[in-house]
Amino acid sequence: MKGRVHKGLVGDRALVGQRYLADPELRRQYAEEIAPRTAAALQQVFANIGLRTVRRALDLGAGTGAAGQAVRARHAGVELLSVDRVAGPGIIVADLTRSGRPAGVHGRFDLIVAAHLLNELPLSVDERARLVLSWIGEWLGPGGVCVLLEPALRETSRDLLGVRDRLIDRGLFVVAPCLWQGPCPALARERDWCHDSAAALSRSRVDFSYLVVAATGEVNRNQDLFRVVSDRLEEKGRQRLYGCGPAGRHPIVRLDRERSPANVAFDTAERGQLLQVRGVAPAGDGLRVTRDTVVVREVVTS
Repeated sequence: MKGRVHKGLVGDRALVGQRYLADPELRRQYAEEIAPRTAAALQQVFANIGLRTVRRALDLGAGTGAAGQAVRARHAGVELLSVDRVAGPGIIVADLTRSGRPAGVHGRFDLIVAAHLLNELPLSVDERARLVLSWIGEWLGPGGVCVLLEPALRETSRDLLGVRDRLIDRGLFVVAPCLWQGPCPALARERDWCHDSAAALSRSRVDFSYLVVAATGEVNRNQDLFRVVSDRLEEKGRQRLYGCGPAGRHPIVRLDRERSPANVAFDTAERGQLLQVRGVAPAGDGLRVTRDTVVVREVVTS
């Protein structure tokens, strides 16, 4: 049975904006219920982006240290600074609603992580975007990335997409999950949002929303490349999923009778994966995978 901290952050969200980690019991619940899911989600994000060597990392809203643990697990010997508004072991205490460098935070970083932070700040989407912009401008080193991780709720996910679009307007580059730099297609309809999933944890799938941004980057122009942004939709006589890439956000559909060795990878495509889908046929219900369509899963390497 999930405790009060889970309900207060994911259910009725009554704890959002509160100093709940100052309460020993809520801190214990957070460490048991939320932190392992955060670590699993970040491990998936790092795998998605093939993160290069990280020597210095900054963990904003560090909480009980789950994000820092995920960073250390992937980058041995990393110098990690952790900041939160509630004191804890190794924590630099600071008000993260304000821009500017907290005392004790020095230099620039290869990686900035803000996990389950933005949605808990009493700020508008515009204000959150300006805050992230200040982090990148003041703290991120050349070639570094900033990872924003949020709950996979419609409200929190769409707010993160709003931050994304504002950062693009200010000239930043989206590394992942997006493969293009235009306005997010998921914001066109109120019922849509974007989230990913990590491997099962304690028999439950870990869903999360994330955004990885950098100061600069190279636009991907491969029109055959898609990030899977939905679960597989099994329908009578066909399978459908949504892919988002340089060609936009499209339903990708394969009729069961069109299954072939060339497109068999479509059978195991999962949310968050990158797919090369070469030779689709535009149709009324989306992009059709034919017997001749080649579907290949792209593996990101660090």
